[in-house]
Amino acid sequence: MSSIADELFESRDLLAVGVSVAVSVVTIAIGTTGVARLPPAVLLLLVLPGYVTAAFAYAGRERAPWTFTTVVERFALSLGGSLAILPLLAIIVYLAVGALTTWGLVGLVSGYVVVVAAATVVRRTGHSGGGGHRTGPARSGTEISSSGLLSGGLTPSTVILAVSVILAVGTLGTAVTVPADGETATDLHLLTEQGGQLVANDYPNALTQGESAAITVGVTNDEHRPVEYTVVTELQRVQLSGRSVVVTDKRRIDQHAFELAQGESWRESEEFRASLAGENVRFVTYLYRGDPPENPTADTAYRTTYVWLDIQPSAASGE
Repeated sequence: MSSIADELFESRDLLAVGVSVAVSVVTIAIGTTGVARLPPAVLLLLVLPGYVTAAFAYAGRERAPWTFTTVVERFALSLGGSLAILPLLAIIVYLAVGALTTWGLVGLVSGYVVVVAAATVVRRTGHSGGGGHRTGPARSGTEISSSGLLSGGLTPSTVILAVSVILAVGTLGTAVTVPADGETATDLHLLTEQGGQLVANDYPNALTQGESAAITVGVTNDEHRPVEYTVVTELQRVQLSGRSVVVTDKRRIDQHAFELAQGESWRESEEFRASLAGENVRFVTYLYRGDPPENPTADTAYRTTYVWLDIQPSAASGE
């Protein structure tokens, strides 16, 4: 029992790590100013993950006393390890929740640091062998344990450096295939049929009230996951006031719900009648992920696109 207590005392650096995690999370949670949040955020994201990883890898070795030289070495190793680990944790958050959120990253990094720190305490206790403090001169940084896993000329720092490089390369490869946060990952487009082919031009811009026309709506999923979509098409008369657009009248054309896997596309020809006359009339398409609201608008839609129409009143309408 005494040896375990002694070993736990020797792991007081990891106790400081736990306190640092708690302080960092509380600082972020209470919403202090950006300047006040910067030091704990840097500590949590850029120092602690690498520190606990290195501490876990070095748990079986005699720990050198804290001197200026060892502090500099440990900080450099912690920073390098964190820069390799943090992008990987960020990608895990993105794949898990579909977005890189502040609390998602803070939660995962905090959990990683705490779990690895606890595992390091257990590993240090196990290496004590139940016999109290290890005796004898501390081994130098180049001395190798003949019975340990790190044999044949490999030092813990070499292994950590190799693992960091592997993680960095893997992270870079994954980052290439995962769209950046905010990148357009679903394509909504309007097409017309010309000569048996669908093209993105020659839209029906001059119609007579009551005349029919057709525009093809297309959706392509590049969200890297299956998505349920709903497309709502409307014919709208709008009033322009500066940069603002006010919808004064509208007619629902159609609504479609469908699911697309990654890389799949959906297209549908929307035939409509020019029931609204005027120069400021447009064919509008709203795209939603999931179910749309009762009154779709550009503010609530995931994607919006439209084409302007010039619809002349018919002689019979008198409008």
